[in-house]
Amino acid sequence: MTILLSSPFILASASPRREELLRSVGLKFTILPASVNEDYIKGETPRQHVGRLSQDKAGVVAGKYPEAWVLGADTIVVIDDLILGKPKNKTQARQMLERLSGREHKVFTGFTLTRTASSVAKTKVIQSAVKFKPIDTDEMEWYISSSEPYDKAGGYAAQGRGAYFIQSIRGSYTNVIGLPLCEVLEELKKLNAINFR
Repeated sequence: MTILLSSPFILASASPRREELLRSVGLKFTILPASVNEDYIKGETPRQHVGRLSQDKAGVVAGKYPEAWVLGADTIVVIDDLILGKPKNKTQARQMLERLSGREHKVFTGFTLTRTASSVAKTKVIQSAVKFKPIDTDEMEWYISSSEPYDKAGGYAAQGRGAYFIQSIRGSYTNVIGLPLCEVLEELKKLNAINFR
């Protein structure tokens, strides 16, 4: 049994997590990361932001490969109306974890599936809520001393050591990792881009 693609499939992302999630279900695809300006537009909501960036990323690659299905995605962590990006150093990672400690935050992922030759472009935004346990100082130092926080939005990995901090998740677990797999595959199926055989 396998998943058959109607056309070549391209992931417009360098995220190892997104690659792992798609490979876990047997999808065959090429990785072509898209470089776009990820600055925020004033007045933009988190949903609008991730939706727009996913469209931008997918559009850059789809313009070069019109026959392929292209997937673009963007994930952010939001708490207190503040968007937490990827920490650049231990100080930033510590500040993020202190803010998340003992509280609930939201994870938004926007994804866009597009195929220029078919004039098809579908964008969805998925939201999950994540509750952290209170993080003790020694636990925080243990975590930020690892390499894990530094290429992750919000400074933690739900599929790695960071799982220790997570008390509960409402919504998609794979969304918290970086790609809502259920919703992406459902959209691919609706678009007749994949068949389960």
